[in-house]
Amino acid sequence: MRKCMFSEEGQWYKGNLHSHTTNSDGRLKPEEAVKLYKNHGYHFLCFSEHDFFTDLREKFDCEDFILLPGVEASAYLVDPEKKGVIKTHHIHGILGNEWMQKQAGEKVFAHGEKLQPPVYVGTWDGLMAAQKLSDWLREKGCFTTYNHPIWSRVELQEVEKLTGIWAMEIYNYGTQIECGEGYDTVFWEQMLRKGTKIMGFASDDNHNPGKFFDSLGGYVMVKSKELSHESIVNHLLAGDYYFSGGPHIEQWGIEDGKIFVECSGVERINFIAGGMLAGSETILSHNGLLNNGLHELRGDETYVRVECIDRYGRTAWTNPLWFKKGVDLLYEISMLEYPIGRSAS
Repeated sequence: MRKCMFSEEGQWYKGNLHSHTTNSDGRLKPEEAVKLYKNHGYHFLCFSEHDFFTDLREKFDCEDFILLPGVEASAYLVDPEKKGVIKTHHIHGILGNEWMQKQAGEKVFAHGEKLQPPVYVGTWDGLMAAQKLSDWLREKGCFTTYNHPIWSRVELQEVEKLTGIWAMEIYNYGTQIECGEGYDTVFWEQMLRKGTKIMGFASDDNHNPGKFFDSLGGYVMVKSKELSHESIVNHLLAGDYYFSGGPHIEQWGIEDGKIFVECSGVERINFIAGGMLAGSETILSHNGLLNNGLHELRGDETYVRVECIDRYGRTAWTNPLWFKKGVDLLYEISMLEYPIGRSAS
């Protein structure tokens, strides 16, 4: 029996969930950013300004392009002597589905609402600071992501037990271009191995500084029947997407005790498995490029995720597929605490 992880119906929509404009520390005006991404085949974009909630849907939404309202909220640990930032939490709040907004009621963010970042001097409980910030964003009708932990200088124990976080930013194209700190798979993998059910995503985190081009390098591809805020958000929450820096994943899932993946031409496919030692596998191309791969399950896996890597090192990632016992009992990969597809009525 073949179980596919992506919806059989609908079409692919491309989006960037992490973007800055002149409303915070970016160089492009919102209209310039919309034009850039729209002209390069993107269908949705989130303006995640620093501590400034942005909702410009009325101005820019059209038949083939929408904005997801959001904010990148901050918390800082500072050194009082050096007068500098030791580490920081950057957590996205992206406006949730209708049900989440209804639960928040009058607490839902308004466009232009400014946040006052908490500042800790000398020391902090990093996990508590991040959890408090994420919980507050969720109370405001948002679902949350944890962004660029390596760039932020946080340690694993400050994030690994976070609850209610929808996804971690696994690939940040902007920080990779800027300083080589854009890959966060180690943090993600450690959280998954400890049983934390958290998804991943790739983004640009573009500021368009001029000295390098930090747009159009990291994105999510969402399978949806329609391009609307409600549909895109629900499919994100349900895990009906992959994320990438280049390659495409057409479908993946489980069939007859094997994980399968179908993708654009790549040089290697990694099947990363949680559980007992030596459960992962890499398939390498020897004659031509790989467009598919199979990985036989042993039966002791806790999860499996897939990476498809092209000749330039660019990667496309799936989210983890969780198992209970054996290869036939599957967890859904959606965030079960977020009601999916429920209306506000």
